[in-house]
Amino acid sequence: MIDRHVRLQHLSLVAATLATPIAAQQSIPTPESVLGFPPGADFKLADYDQSLDYFRQLGAASDQLRLVEIGTTSEGRAWYVALISSAENLAEVERYRAIAQRLAHPVGLTDDEAHELAREGKAFVHIDGGLHASEVACAQHTIQLAYELLSTANEPKSRAILDNVIFVLWPSINPDGQNMVADWYRSNVGTPYEVSPMPWLYQKYIGHDNNRDAYMLNMIESRVIGRFWRHWEPQIIHVHHQSSPFPTRIWLPPFAEPIATQAPPLMSREVNMIGMAMAQGLESKGQVGATHMSPFDAWYPGYIDYLPMFQNIAAYWTETALYRYATPHFYTISDFPPSSRDLRPQTLYSSPWEGGWWRLRDAVEYMVAGAR
Repeated sequence: MIDRHVRLQHLSLVAATLATPIAAQQSIPTPESVLGFPPGADFKLADYDQSLDYFRQLGAASDQLRLVEIGTTSEGRAWYVALISSAENLAEVERYRAIAQRLAHPVGLTDDEAHELAREGKAFVHIDGGLHASEVACAQHTIQLAYELLSTANEPKSRAILDNVIFVLWPSINPDGQNMVADWYRSNVGTPYEVSPMPWLYQKYIGHDNNRDAYMLNMIESRVIGRFWRHWEPQIIHVHHQSSPFPTRIWLPPFAEPIATQAPPLMSREVNMIGMAMAQGLESKGQVGATHMSPFDAWYPGYIDYLPMFQNIAAYWTETALYRYATPHFYTISDFPPSSRDLRPQTLYSSPWEGGWWRLRDAVEYMVAGAR
C-alpha cells in the first residue's frame, strides 16, 4: 500500500508539473484572438493602437511582461515599451537597472567590482518594431515575438532568455507612422493603388530620415529614445529595417566599409559576432538567403541604430526583404539580376534564395528568428 501510495503521489506530481506549463500557455492570448488575424497575414496590417491593445492583454495575462509608458510622440500619442523577463527579474528590475547604470558609468569602479556586478546583473536587450513605418513587417514581428516568448515560457530556450535577459521590446519606434501606413494600405487593398506609396511623410517633418537624428536630437521621438537609453543603459540595441539587397532575404552585420573611425574595436567585433550568430540561427531553421556587408556601411555617426556604438553599446540594424506592405509576390529567376541567376553560393551569401512566394509572414518569421 505504501509503495502504491508513493506511486500515486508521484503520478499526481508529474501530472501537476506537466499541467502547469500547458495552463500557463493557454492563458496567453494569441495575436489572432485579439487582432482578428495572425501577424504577417496577407493583406492585413496591425496599426499601433491594435498592437498596444494586444500588449496590454499580454500584460494582464502574464507576470513576465510589464508595459512602461515612456513619453509621447510628435502627434501626442502615448508611447510604451514592454519589459519582458522572468517575474523574479521584473520584481528586481530597478536593482538590475542600477547595475547597468554603474557598469555604463564606471568612474571609480575597480575591475573586481565590475566583474562582480556583471555576474549579478542581467543583460538589457533592446529590440524594436522599426522606425521606417513603410517597412511594415518590423512592427508586426514584435507582436509575434512577444507571443512566442511568453507562450513558450516554460520551454528551455525561452526560459533561458527570460531568466538571463531583461528584454526591452518596443512595439514600434514610429507609432504615428505605423498608424498612417496601416490606414493608407487598408484604404487601397483591392484597388489599383494597393501597393502605391503613401503621399505624405510618416513622421512629422522628417519621414524616412528619422534615423539620421541620433546625435542632434531634433525630433521628439529621438529625445524620448535617447532619454530612455540613458535611463536603462542596454547592452544590445537591434533596430529592424526592410531593405535587403535583392534577391537576398535578410541583411545582417558585419557592415560594409567604411565604418566610423571612432567606433570602439571591441564593440565592432561584438556586433560582427552577433550578425554571424543570427545567420547561423536562420540557416539552422532552413531560412535561407542571409547576406552581410554590401551595401550597408556604418560611416555616418548619426544613425539611431549605430550612434550607441560610441557609448559602448553593441548597436546595429538588420534589413529583411520586403515586397510592398502586406501584399504577397511571386518571384522567378527572370526577376533576379543576371549576376544572381546562377544561384552560386558566396562567402557571405552561402545559401542563395531561389525565388518563389514572398509574404509578409515570411519577413515576420525571419525577424523573429533573428531576434531570438
